[in-house]
Amino acid sequence: MAILGTPIFVVMSLLALVSFHFAGIDPSAVAVEIFRLSSAPTLLTIPLFTFAGYIMAESKTPKRLLDLTDAALGWLPGGVAIVSLVICAFFTAFTGASGVTIIALGGLVFPILVKEGYSEKFSLGLITTSGSLGLLFPPSLPIILYGLVAKVDIDKLFKAGIIPGIFLILVLSFWSIRNGQRKTEKKAFNKKLLVQAIWSARYEIPLPFLVFLEFMVV
Repeated sequence: MAILGTPIFVVMSLLALVSFHFAGIDPSAVAVEIFRLSSAPTLLTIPLFTFAGYIMAESKTPKRLLDLTDAALGWLPGGVAIVSLVICAFFTAFTGASGVTIIALGGLVFPILVKEGYSEKFSLGLITTSGSLGLLFPPSLPIILYGLVAKVDIDKLFKAGIIPGIFLILVLSFWSIRNGQRKTEKKAFNKKLLVQAIWSARYEIPLPFLVFLEFMVV
């Protein structure tokens, strides 16, 4: 059926129903479980975070955050790649979805990386990987879904993902510096430009700290 073009989710659903049948489980159990998941209050955060991500994208938040990280980190070797890494990871923390990040920031960051001499393969990999790294930080939609299905405390999952997320960002930053030393030239640090970027992003800067504080308190 998959070879003939049937959507994968349909194939997997049919396979699950057949497995339930041979295991002696009534198929109505599937409908009951779907209703239980859909009635969970936490599930309401998914469309809300996605909506917030699109609102931020339309309000030019990615551009302001990109200017801020560029002013703060752009002077490092491979600064453009590090800027892309950090901004994609933390924008995902705002929205909770890597797909929203790739849509909002991919069009901005990708041409800059290519212009700086990075290959298309490296640039695409960096953007998609950075967006996925942000899923380790709260609020992460996959973590929320996993917690609901596996019946695990979502707050504990969020807290457990912070240190691995920071570690992976540091590792990829070192890799970006290594590539940047061969491909790009360093630019001077501009304190005035940084102050201007901070002022422009004054409303976005507190958001990740407020989100982290909320989940740490809870």
